[in-house]
Amino acid sequence: MCDPDPDPTRPEGSALYAYWCERSTYPLLRGSSPDAFVRYSVPTAPEAIRLFQAEARALAEAMTPDARREALERIDGGGRVRAIAALHRGRTCGFSLGHGDRWTEWTVRPHLAFPVAARHLLSVLPPRCCPCAASR
Repeated sequence: MCDPDPDPTRPEGSALYAYWCERSTYPLLRGSSPDAFVRYSVPTAPEAIRLFQAEARALAEAMTPDARREALERIDGGGRVRAIAALHRGRTCGFSLGHGDRWTEWTVRPHLAFPVAARHLLSVLPPRCCPCAASR
C-alpha cells in the first residue's frame, strides 16, 4: 500500500533509493556522546524498519515486565506503516528507547543508490603501481 508505483523505465531489481540506518546508544548519566554507534545501508524501507524493531525488541527483553510491555506497545504500534510511508516520501524517521542506564536512538533516511556491476569497478592496485605516483 505504501510502496511507490514501479517505474517502467528502470530495469527490474534496480533501486534508486537505499536507506541509511544509524543506531546510537548513550549513557544516561555521563557525557553527551554515544558510547556505541552502528551504521549500515539497506535496500528497502520495510527492511530498515524491520531491523530497528528487531533491535529494539532485543533491548526490551531485559526490561522489567511493565517497562517491557510499554516498550513493545511503542515498538509494535501503528508507527511502522507511517514510517515506511514517510521514508518513501523522502523523510527521515527515528525511534528512541530508554533501557536501564542507557538511551538508544535509531534513525533511518533515504539516500540515492547507484548500483554498479562488479565488472565496472576498478581493481585495487598495489601502492607502487599508481600512475600518479610516478610523477613525484
